[in-house]
Amino acid sequence: MLWHHRRKLGVIVFLVACAGLASIWITQTSAAGPSISLTTSPVSLDLHITPGSAATQTLQFRNNSSIALPITTEVKIFGPYGSSGEAAITNPGRGNMSTDWVSLSPANFVAQPNVWTAVKMTIKLPPSANLGYYYAVVFQPTLPSQTNTRSTTIKGSNAILVLVDTNSANERREVQVSSFSANKHIYEYLPVTFNITIHNGGNIFLAPTGDIFISRHSNMTHSIASIPVNQGGGNVLPNSNRIFSADWADGFPVFKQKQLDGQPLVNSKGQPVDQLVWNFSSPLSKFRFGKYYAQLALVYNDGAGNKLVTSEVSFWVIPWKLILLIILSLAALITIWSYFKKGLKKLWHRLVGKRTR
Repeated sequence: MLWHHRRKLGVIVFLVACAGLASIWITQTSAAGPSISLTTSPVSLDLHITPGSAATQTLQFRNNSSIALPITTEVKIFGPYGSSGEAAITNPGRGNMSTDWVSLSPANFVAQPNVWTAVKMTIKLPPSANLGYYYAVVFQPTLPSQTNTRSTTIKGSNAILVLVDTNSANERREVQVSSFSANKHIYEYLPVTFNITIHNGGNIFLAPTGDIFISRHSNMTHSIASIPVNQGGGNVLPNSNRIFSADWADGFPVFKQKQLDGQPLVNSKGQPVDQLVWNFSSPLSKFRFGKYYAQLALVYNDGAGNKLVTSEVSFWVIPWKLILLIILSLAALITIWSYFKKGLKKLWHRLVGKRTR
């Protein structure tokens, strides 16, 4: 009976061991798949095409992987998503024939490893075309059958956004600053992060650009810094918002994100890990302390010429830890001096007392 139980136990242990080895083999097999990395260029295109005419542009695709990949191209549309105005790619709805005006050559191809492939995109607008059109050219790889999808990682953008302006007489261009704020009211040290929400109230895409000017005075006299906004010319789609950000980091000292082997460090919550950097070669004038004022100045073309929109915000920079350290150091010095002074008085009285005797 005891031998029978031992035999049963041995069979169970053997099966568990086999299952463990099998799971190890499966894990190793699934980890052997290649990493698929794709690059498209440019990121986006702004085109002006007159209705009834055509335009051709060259798009570039690169397969950064170690294997050849069959690529299928597809033309979709995109629009704003959410309150931040991010682009959302969708299929055209019923009755939307705008994607039929776009042709790609080649539409399908095999992308060789580490080779750029040129794709010609031609847009032929009918005479009835009006206002703007928003295309997304999607490059879809076909993965080899032996590639395990669990281990395959696809990196990089595989869509190019194309914005078409027909220069219609019905276009209405209008931009407002919905909000302009600093992400804090009080900072210990720089950087200061500004968030700008732009609303496009018109019916065509716009790319407002400008600067944020920093001053110690509320009337914005004697600007001490300027920070560019939307330097890359990002578009705001019609009837939508888009959020831009800009940093003022020209200070001494300044917080910078820690890096390890050239990669930014983050904590367990995915937040950046900062460190205070003291650049003693910086002039003392870059030591930031007190109240500051920031003015946003954006420019856009409303069809008749450049138009300016502005907004203001204020904030404080108070290096409170440094101030506290100075106060405590002064208090310690005063305390030490008072004790030292009392000791000197006692010593003086003793010396004077000895002489008078």
